[in-house]
Amino acid sequence: MRPTRSSDPAEVIVDRQERVLSITWRDGHHSVYSFDDLRRDCPCASCNDARSKRLNSRDLLVLSGPVLKPGEVQITNYRAVGWYALNFTWSDGHDTGIYTYESLRANCPCEQCVGAEAAQ
Repeated sequence: MRPTRSSDPAEVIVDRQERVLSITWRDGHHSVYSFDDLRRDCPCASCNDARSKRLNSRDLLVLSGPVLKPGEVQITNYRAVGWYALNFTWSDGHDTGIYTYESLRANCPCEQCVGAEAAQ
């Protein structure tokens, strides 16, 4: 049996109506990620390559499928990847990004985490 880490989720909720991914971590911390931010920051090789070629990498990137504006992208399906990650199918047809729990926890957008990162 593998040891439990703070980057292990206790609960994962994809709320399509609110357009957020909510994760409660094993240590009790709670993180909420917007669909737009998750899609924009897709960690797959294609998205990383496309971001490296653009001046403003904070723009929402759509590589295939319909052209979407911020506020329109949806998660149409998701699945766990082993014990370590999530994979999403997006409404623009993209589905190759693997979002590790470790990277999601490290990039928690809550005020507490953002403040702790800024203080370093």
